[in-house]
Amino acid sequence: MKIAYCTNVRLPSERAHGHQIAHVCDAMVRLGHEVTIFCPFRLSAIDQSFSSYYGVDSRIRCVTLGSFDPIDAWWLPGILGLWSMNFLLRKYMHHALVTESFDSVYTRSPALLPALLLTGKPVILELHQLPRFRTSLLARYCNRCTRVACLTTTMRAHLIAAGVQPERIIVASDAVAIERFAQLPTAQEARAHFGIVTDRIVVGYVGRLKTLGQEKGVGILLRALKQLSSQQRYYGCIVGGPDSDRKEYESLARSLGLTSDEVCFVKEIPSTEVPKAMVACDILAMPLTDFPLSRNYMSPLKMFEYMATHRPIVTSDLPTIRDVLSEETAVFCDPGDPVSLANALEWVRDHPQAAAQRATAAFALVQEHTWTKRMERILAL
Repeated sequence: MKIAYCTNVRLPSERAHGHQIAHVCDAMVRLGHEVTIFCPFRLSAIDQSFSSYYGVDSRIRCVTLGSFDPIDAWWLPGILGLWSMNFLLRKYMHHALVTESFDSVYTRSPALLPALLLTGKPVILELHQLPRFRTSLLARYCNRCTRVACLTTTMRAHLIAAGVQPERIIVASDAVAIERFAQLPTAQEARAHFGIVTDRIVVGYVGRLKTLGQEKGVGILLRALKQLSSQQRYYGCIVGGPDSDRKEYESLARSLGLTSDEVCFVKEIPSTEVPKAMVACDILAMPLTDFPLSRNYMSPLKMFEYMATHRPIVTSDLPTIRDVLSEETAVFCDPGDPVSLANALEWVRDHPQAAAQRATAAFALVQEHTWTKRMERILAL
């Protein structure tokens, strides 16, 4: 098929949604489809092409629409910039889609649906969260789409309750580019690369430190490490950015009395180095807080990457995580509770064989959660 991927986000982007879009399009090309991305003109410090920045197939065509960035305009403050960009983008995209011949349209941007549906082409909508208001309007748009792919079973239930026809919906969690984890260095080699020198158990967090300004659990991990600091057994390795958030957590670590012997911070790294950072750790932590986004809609990319590294995973117990992981593949703790997280880390240390078995089971499970298999399921429907 000839597929148009339409989005209202800046590309390339250092944010997780940019990486997710790149892997979705790369998987569709791997399946034999011809993919063109239509995205807005945005001012950006990234000067690499889409394919080189993300390391994906160069056959993906990325077309920038427009020549004006409303979000950067000082005279369009706040939400007005976004509204203006979406208004202009809908006009540009409708024209682009009717000018070229596409078999189907794919998007994860509900704001673009009015223009995309008017083209008369089959539209596949991938939903990552639901609006707090006007869900009935979204439901009407969903019922005009050929398929709606949502990340979690909780989101599917909310869509059906809002009036979306169940037969249009497929639950498709995010996934992993498994080939990135095919030839990993040893833990010692990875630690040497990042300058990690310790004989303690390395507990790692790798990824964006916050989402939309919301805590993703780094503060909880630091407090758990403080809880365990008297034992002198654990070493926290926090990898991610942006710099403003990293400095905030460095300050928190100092205020908790955590020393350089107990925790280190590594600035944001290229996606190509993410597997190396993860394999430098003995345990990988995902202590998500119990916000509506993480409870109902989130399918963390890091979860699948953690699974691919063959390391024990300690994670918050949330419905979205239970869509994929279980007691056979991970160790759970209470969301937002440093004491519960500390107890889970202690369980891994005290039960090395059982923890290793769970890591092996998670590694086997993630083989079914590759981007190619995910997109094959979505497009086959």
